[in-house]
Amino acid sequence: MIPVAVPYKTTSAFEKIVSLKKEIQIVQGGKGSSKTISILMLFILLAVSVRQNLILSVVAESLPNLKSGALRDFEKILKAWGLFHSFKINKTDRTYQYGSNMIEFFSVDAEYSRLGSRRSHLYVNEGDAIKFNTFIELQGRTSEFTIIDFNPRRKFWAHKELIGQPNVDFIILNFTHNEYIPPNEKKSILWYKKKADEGSKFFLNKWRVLGLGLLGITEGVIFENWDKADAIPEEATYQGGCIDWGFANDPATVTKIYKYNGKIYCLESLYRRGLLNSQIAAHIKADRRKIGERFVNELFNGIIIADGSEPKSIAELRTYGINITKAKDKRINSGLEIMQEFDFMLVGKNLIEEFENYSEKTNRSGESMGEPVDDWNHCIDPIRYFCVDKLSRSATNGNTLKFIK
Repeated sequence: MIPVAVPYKTTSAFEKIVSLKKEIQIVQGGKGSSKTISILMLFILLAVSVRQNLILSVVAESLPNLKSGALRDFEKILKAWGLFHSFKINKTDRTYQYGSNMIEFFSVDAEYSRLGSRRSHLYVNEGDAIKFNTFIELQGRTSEFTIIDFNPRRKFWAHKELIGQPNVDFIILNFTHNEYIPPNEKKSILWYKKKADEGSKFFLNKWRVLGLGLLGITEGVIFENWDKADAIPEEATYQGGCIDWGFANDPATVTKIYKYNGKIYCLESLYRRGLLNSQIAAHIKADRRKIGERFVNELFNGIIIADGSEPKSIAELRTYGINITKAKDKRINSGLEIMQEFDFMLVGKNLIEEFENYSEKTNRSGESMGEPVDDWNHCIDPIRYFCVDKLSRSATNGNTLKFIK
């Protein structure tokens, strides 16, 4: 019988988590929901079970986050349960051995070599802080199941790539699923609700995210100068296209750029994974837009700006007769400043979703780090290249489109 201290009794959150059965288990939760504690409890119980040769990996974005978060909580649970001295502990490698079973802790930023090791179970703590490519590498070497947890500050790859798939479980937890939440913590959460009820949009977002465990309005969004459009107006003037390369993990994207009535219209033309360059070329050559009674191939006949990180891809598309050139200036912050000069109208589901979620990177205190998160940018990056190269005051046309009649 495991002795249990009051702060580490199992909660309703624990019961919900252990009921998940699918290969990938996503736990979206608010403040005080006990999601991290519950997942660590599950991993401890697996390690001390009759099963053998289990390797259970607990992974976070950085070592400081790991040490101050999951690792600290893990050791507290072991001590509360009287199990700390039953594990053989290697402090250097952060491994905890129980018979033939082992729980290991590592970060993706400082210990990249450990991503390739094989394991039976994987727990990705604060999954929204790591890249999708990193998750794919970890998940591909996990034989039984993976758990991902996060606070729903914003949409990220789990919402876009995983939730809704047949091999994925998804649950939402909040403080009501933790019967042992400290009174002061519960009081602070309910204060968000009080302020939200008084009409504060800021605290309404806090209440949704931290209180209810629901997705809120993305904090620190970079673009507010945009709106949705049903279609490109027939009178809009085509400016050119832009490409971002992708294949297995990231989509290849083609976006068409127009100007009309002092605004920039962007049309999502292509957004798909797994495409060869020949297929991208075929898409460009098949492009058609009806203007009056005639059809025009705008992509093939106009200029296309592409990410210059794949010069071979650019060279290959040129063999198909496509007028494509690499982006001259890829500096992020200066390019974003230029994009802020325009009013954008967006056509296309993925394109709109990117503008909704493209946000600033923040530290653990929630302070801006002065750069965007490297996510939700498969359309935005090439649009930025195009704006810098073709629409800025320093571009060859000598004007921003806002000032072109």
